[in-house]
Amino acid sequence: MKHASEKITFPGRQLIILLVLCCSVCTRPAAANSVVAPEIERFKLAWDAARHGDHNTFNRIRQSLRAYELYPYLQYEDFRHRRSSVAADEIATFLDDHEGWAFTTGLRRAWLKSVAKRGRWAELLKYSEGVTGTVLRCQRAQAQIILQRDSGLLSEAQNLWTVGQSQPKECDPVFAWLVKKNGVTVRLAWERIRLAFEAGNPRLSIYLARYLPAHERRWLEEWQRQSRSGYAALEHMRRLPDNETTRMIAATSLRRLALRDAAAAPKKFQLLDSHFGWTGLDRSVLLRDIALRSAVALDKDTVANMQRVPVAYRDSQLLEWWSRFLLSVGDWPGLVSVIGQMPDETRNKDRWRYWLAQAELRAGPAAGLTSTAASEALQNLAGQASYYGFLAADELGEPYNICPLEPAVDSQEVARIGSLSGFRRALELRKAGLDSWASQEWSLAIADLPPPDLKVAAALAQSKGWYDRAIFALGNSGDRQFYAWRFPLLWQDEIRLGASAHNLDPAWVYGTIRTESAMAVNARSPANALGLMQVTPATGKRVAKKHGIAWTGSGSLQTVEGNLPVGMAYLGDLLQEYRHNPVLVSGAYNAGPNVVKRWLKDRPASEAAIWIETLPYFETRDYIPRVLAFTTIYDWRMGGSVKRISSRMPHIDSGNIAFKGSAGVVCSNRAIKEG
Repeated sequence: MKHASEKITFPGRQLIILLVLCCSVCTRPAAANSVVAPEIERFKLAWDAARHGDHNTFNRIRQSLRAYELYPYLQYEDFRHRRSSVAADEIATFLDDHEGWAFTTGLRRAWLKSVAKRGRWAELLKYSEGVTGTVLRCQRAQAQIILQRDSGLLSEAQNLWTVGQSQPKECDPVFAWLVKKNGVTVRLAWERIRLAFEAGNPRLSIYLARYLPAHERRWLEEWQRQSRSGYAALEHMRRLPDNETTRMIAATSLRRLALRDAAAAPKKFQLLDSHFGWTGLDRSVLLRDIALRSAVALDKDTVANMQRVPVAYRDSQLLEWWSRFLLSVGDWPGLVSVIGQMPDETRNKDRWRYWLAQAELRAGPAAGLTSTAASEALQNLAGQASYYGFLAADELGEPYNICPLEPAVDSQEVARIGSLSGFRRALELRKAGLDSWASQEWSLAIADLPPPDLKVAAALAQSKGWYDRAIFALGNSGDRQFYAWRFPLLWQDEIRLGASAHNLDPAWVYGTIRTESAMAVNARSPANALGLMQVTPATGKRVAKKHGIAWTGSGSLQTVEGNLPVGMAYLGDLLQEYRHNPVLVSGAYNAGPNVVKRWLKDRPASEAAIWIETLPYFETRDYIPRVLAFTTIYDWRMGGSVKRISSRMPHIDSGNIAFKGSAGVVCSNRAIKEG
């Protein structure tokens, strides 16, 4: 029950809005010393009112902002709430007028879904040409069915149906029409069954069996039995007749087995090969896929499996994994040979230039190789401020070649870029605290810039303290020697204090932050990892409780003071768990502790650089070198002694340090390429 006094009490937010309205939209002349709220403040209040469902206040403030840069965002918010009732031409015109704004795609999709929900099929067809997304495609197909506009409909319905998972309920009317039109052929049914098994979704095949003739269902039943048993008895598939469908079943089953047991798949292939008459193409592709899984698993028979693959089917991915297997077993002459088979584009990457040089040096005269070319390759790499450049410098015992350029961009050029509408919107949205929209507008604006202007955009972002935008712009521009901008020294007191508390190297903390979030305080990953050190809420809560760190909810992870203590404490926990090995800690930070424990169990002990190179997760395989390289550059940025990168790379499984000492830094005239 409300008390009488509550009738004259304003909640804090409404009181502020009322005061602003009185100051900003009053019709009587203002006194000379009166204060009119700036447009940005009124915009923020209007946006906040909309967020709280206070549409009356929202609309009152909105009317006073028609000339404001961000007024279309208020229109967007208005349309978003009224999309089910707004006139089609009105919202379509708005969307067309604001093509290229960050909100346009999302609003268009939401509007079209509401149009479909209300059965306004003619409008949907008129305004949904070229839509993407399964739900909207199905709704558009339903509109074609209802309005009897069949052009291209059968093909679209078949494409929507032929996937390896169940589709949204919005597709049901389309699929009912497809069945009625006899559009689900036996071939199409088998294709969807294949996709279901490949996607690890064999239960879908139980439903799909109804579309097969009775005499073919026994083949599917055999496939289902094999799936339930983990494909351990694939030789029993020899009971099936040899035809196009059963060959497809056997080949897909072999691929699924290769994912589960890379060592068993080649043996099962040998048992089935004489029974099934795969075409040359199908057989070669199957051999290639089996060999690839063998190499990823570092199976001992990898070389034999690779040699069975016809040369024409040894693509870059296969050759790279063949090389990684040879690295893992130390077959240096073999590695020289396989790298030599790579296409030029692949072979000339820093990764394979480094490993080719190492292979040539380690194979030595016994393999008929001289060290001259290898030494020259390492010398060339050592001129680069990158992971492989630092490794090459360590191999040669040379100082690191980090050559900074002083950030300098003409102020008039910065003003020119800042005056472009997309950048103006982005910066104004950031002032309003709408960081996600601001980042989206910035990304759209920068996508249209020619490469020379990217450096100017970086200068604009830097001047506004928008460090992640500056970092990304410079990375795309090629101007990577602006180290002060690309590796900013932010929050030094907090990082030094936290690093000391958890026995961490501050440069390594910086390298981790730089890799995880590019210094974006409000970063959010698709997996809901948050903030500077990309901590998930579950991990943050657990670590905060363990270390007695104040925890006010997941929102705190998107602040400096809430994220850094938790992230550094977690890094310290992993450092203790993995015997102070930064390589393993970074791997666990990226892929998860359980994954790294599995790798330590299943993959051989080796030099750290080799262990990293042979990891099965491409993201982690690139993540660890990036952290190590960025850590080295932060060592230099912080002005202390620059540790050699190999000093942070103990031999995996032994704890021995591969290379100790300080690297020193020089700047030469050698070409710089920094990762």
